[in-house]
Amino acid sequence: MRTAITLLLLLLLIWIAGSSYVYVCKIRNDCRVSEAVSDTETTTAEATVVTDEALQAVPATTADTLQAEPAQPEIPVPPLHILYFDFNQSNCDITAENTAHFELIKQYLDANADREVKVTGHSDAIGPDWAKEKVSAMRAGFIKQKLTEAGIAADAVETASESDSKPAADNSTSEGRAKNRRTEILIQ
Repeated sequence: MRTAITLLLLLLLIWIAGSSYVYVCKIRNDCRVSEAVSDTETTTAEATVVTDEALQAVPATTADTLQAEPAQPEIPVPPLHILYFDFNQSNCDITAENTAHFELIKQYLDANADREVKVTGHSDAIGPDWAKEKVSAMRAGFIKQKLTEAGIAADAVETASESDSKPAADNSTSEGRAKNRRTEILIQ
């Protein structure tokens, strides 16, 4: 029994060595590396002369003349930003947080010229439809103006008015209405 196990282990080792040889030499073609090393050891002086002559004779290729551009860190897409307004007002205070978000948007758009900003104005459910539509459009226009003042190109900012058609909260409470009087800034 011991002899059979020894023979099977020996057969396994031979099979592993043969498989490794076939994979390395026949499939990956890496056996030439050892041949090249032995050739260069015997003729290093000749190889250096040939290499120098070859380098002088070969013209510079496009790959040789190109300079790699330094990798620019990827700027993440700024998340949805919401600004809230008082009742029947089309302007609001621009806080430091808002200014910082405007700067993030500017940096992102500078790096991604094919993208644009969508500013959507909303209102609560109080008042006639024409007034809600007008105030939500004015809110979007106010934020567009602030974005352009922050250095964002006006043609990169699209405005829309949703009036009270997409409430963020319940319009039956004063807190809910306050959350609905908003402008949303989103990168498209």
